[in-house]
Amino acid sequence: MLGTFEKARAILDLYTTERPEWGVSEVARQLGMPTSSAHILLASLAELGVLHRTVAGRYRLGFKLLALSQVLLANTPWREVAQEEMNRLGRALGETLHLAALDGNQVVLVAGVPGHLPGSVRLPRVGTVLSALTSASGQVLLAHRPREVVEAVLAATEDPLTWDILVELLEQVCTGGYAREIGKLALGHSSLAAPVRNHNGEVIAALACSVPSDRFRDREGHLRAALVQACTQISLRLGYHPELSGKGLLVWSSVEGRDKLYPAARRSGARRRPKSQTP
Repeated sequence: MLGTFEKARAILDLYTTERPEWGVSEVARQLGMPTSSAHILLASLAELGVLHRTVAGRYRLGFKLLALSQVLLANTPWREVAQEEMNRLGRALGETLHLAALDGNQVVLVAGVPGHLPGSVRLPRVGTVLSALTSASGQVLLAHRPREVVEAVLAATEDPLTWDILVELLEQVCTGGYAREIGKLALGHSSLAAPVRNHNGEVIAALACSVPSDRFRDREGHLRAALVQACTQISLRLGYHPELSGKGLLVWSSVEGRDKLYPAARRSGARRRPKSQTP
């Protein structure tokens, strides 16, 4: 059963903006599986509504995914809070902003604000997968993940980055409080990213600012300060507070459609233990 799910995931990962449609033989060839197996998997996904079979016998993503995405976005309260602060920051800076989260071994863009200055970096679409190792957003997210997660991400890529170099890089991100990416993903573009924390102090997202390299150097200091401040504001609105982060966990509870933070239930006689802040 697990193998079937993994194959279905591999099929869905083939779909991109540039390749929105696939045929049975193309999927079989790309994934190295028998044509009969590809046909069964594609037909099954189409029956579930995850894929849509065209009159030409090819497959596109189905509207079921759109419906599920709306459920996900509607039940991610921190995204709405972040979007409000991003809109304010975007008006102040004029540069392109995006919010990204770690989903398995991938970094996915979940919100964005286009820049309005001349030559602003083009904003990728929501759902775009970013590089976990070379993007500023990915480095921020990985810097606050356990070793096994970082190892899994590194093992799943073909990036020549070694473990020792990656660890040193992520330690710098933790120490500095932000990540910096200079023209690695797109020639002529540079980015800064900082962490967004939830009520329990966990880094749940990274907010990034992408800027044309020709004005990045002159604006870097100002952009970094404004970006870190915006992340702090988002985190505080989500219930995070450094002085209180060790005084017990908080949980989101939904009552009559409204999300609110409440102290987590504690076992009788349990001793309060300060939360470790070690990255």
